[in-house]
Amino acid sequence: MKRCTKIDSMTCLEENKPLVSILLAVYKPDKNWFIEQLISLNEQTYGNVELLVYDDCPEIPTSDEYFTKYITKFKYTLIKGDKNRGSNKAFEKLTRIANGELLAFCDQDDIWEKEKITLMVDKFKGKDITLVCSDLSIIDENGEKTADSITEIRKRIVYKSGDNLAGELLMTNFVTGCAMMVKKDIASKAIPFEKTLVHDQWIAIIAALNGKIEFINKPLVRYRQHGCNQTGILKDIYDKKTYYSKRILDFLCRYRAFKERLKYAEIEEQINNCLMWLEARKRYFSNPNIRDLRIMIKYKKFHKVSVLLEIILPFLPEHIFKFIINMAKKGML
Repeated sequence: MKRCTKIDSMTCLEENKPLVSILLAVYKPDKNWFIEQLISLNEQTYGNVELLVYDDCPEIPTSDEYFTKYITKFKYTLIKGDKNRGSNKAFEKLTRIANGELLAFCDQDDIWEKEKITLMVDKFKGKDITLVCSDLSIIDENGEKTADSITEIRKRIVYKSGDNLAGELLMTNFVTGCAMMVKKDIASKAIPFEKTLVHDQWIAIIAALNGKIEFINKPLVRYRQHGCNQTGILKDIYDKKTYYSKRILDFLCRYRAFKERLKYAEIEEQINNCLMWLEARKRYFSNPNIRDLRIMIKYKKFHKVSVLLEIILPFLPEHIFKFIINMAKKGML
């Protein structure tokens, strides 16, 4: 594993402020988008920063020239992985080696607003704050804004602040990785990252179990939406088979992992009840019956839309189900 490090001798770190480690995972980045991202990092108004980069594509490595040219105000470290491990493992590695008291996770193709780090660090002055997150605006492949808030295109996102948010985060995540900052000691508690979840949701759950989450009602990241970053609960769902795999089996594996790893009294009952609900959904999908239907209805609070759909799902013709999924992906349902 090769490391390359550069320190600009003219940099004057504001060492009286907490060190923030920007954790950037890259995989064959688009040149123009990557340069825009790096410039936005270099222009941050906060003065005490380090950049840690994990290149997850050894076959086509990212050139060190990007950083020598565009990162001039603070130290960077480039780590070149020996094989492709995926974003969760890349961010886990960066979390382990980060020197900062606060960690800011970063994608390769977005643009950060200049005051992003400054505004987020300021929120950690609040008592018991473990994680800070913000809204995001949406830009297209050409950098043109298409939405002032991510909530305009992802209606299920409802931002919240305060205590006791872990239970909600188990099922629905409102924390986006590139728009969050977390205390290093909290992120370390999340290691190893849970493989059944994206890193941001897992870290958010751990943060919520250990303190308060604070939301900044301002878009601090310009999130670039393009064909290669499709996300959302309907990602990779095209028919009944993929729905069963992604929305039932995957969730069942996730909650079994929760039961094994999250030994917290405050969410124990919720995890057990959700497992019962998921097991009933699994059985009902293959063999519709009254007993499992009653369990599904009893615990419909976990996700009412799923229950309503799955009551009739075994009886729906495939072409009608595909039509429903397509309408939902377009935001028409």
